Amino acid sequence: MLTCAVLILLISSQSNGVKVDVKVVDSHSQIGQGQSGLYRPGANKLTASRDPGPLCAHSDLAQIVGKCYDIEVSEYKYAVCPFHNITQHEVALKWNAYHGILGIWSHWSYDNLYSKFAHGHYTDGDTCTKNDKTILRTALLHHTCGKRTRVVSVGEPDTCTYNITLESPLFCHSVFSDVYNALPENERKEFAMSTLEFKHNVLTDEGLKVERRKILDRIGCLNMKKEFKDIEECEKEYNDLIKEHKDLDEKCSSEADENKYDELQNKYDELKRVVAESGLVFPDDL
Repeated sequence: MLTCAVLILLISSQSNGVKVDVKVVDSHSQIGQGQSGLYRPGANKLTASRDPGPLCAHSDLAQIVGKCYDIEVSEYKYAVCPFHNITQHEVALKWNAYHGILGIWSHWSYDNLYSKFAHGHYTDGDTCTKNDKTILRTALLHHTCGKRTRVVSVGEPDTCTYNITLESPLFCHSVFSDVYNALPENERKEFAMSTLEFKHNVLTDEGLKVERRKILDRIGCLNMKKEFKDIEECEKEYNDLIKEHKDLDEKCSSEADENKYDELQNKYDELKRVVAESGLVFPDDL
């Protein structure tokens, strides 16, 4: 899935989390394009298009950072390097065997109330063609309890989108899946307070989500990017936003309309800033 530079949500500030270094993916002249040739362990080097995101997890999970876990499925060898990247190597004896990046560690998804980590998202992999459109490979990493750390399954439910399951004894304990345990001490107090207010009906479900998203945003652990399947979807949302902005400008008559207009204006101004910083050019009719 291509991540469009156009952000409809406000952009979060630079992450305060600790960046993790790239493992396995070291050096290659054709960034983002993968490479071909016979598979030779240690010889097929690749380059990531960006650094991995912040760990944003319990500190004890750092013991698997910097390690890679392989699995061979059919004619492919997959290397899962938690919180770094996921790569694929075609082991078939052919001159154009594929070696490339399926995704770079990006962010967590959470359960409905942002109390537990759900799945790991690896994005910005090598380019891939789907329905005559160029997209980027992505992978979703599922974590399950097991006696040892190993990759147990790899699937491709949709073109260039991968589902991979990593099991480990680390994932058998709730201490590693609870968001609370991954927070700095000062943020734990805010998190606990939101839980207390929710239990006493001071906060609704939606209110609890808002408070916890604020906490995760402050520590750089909330993915604030708006993701699109392709550039056409991105451009459509941009144009829809412009149309909505114009419509409100023309019929703004009540205080509620004015508040909606101001909110949309702020989003639009942020959108223009991101577009300019990214070097993209979109028609600006306003």
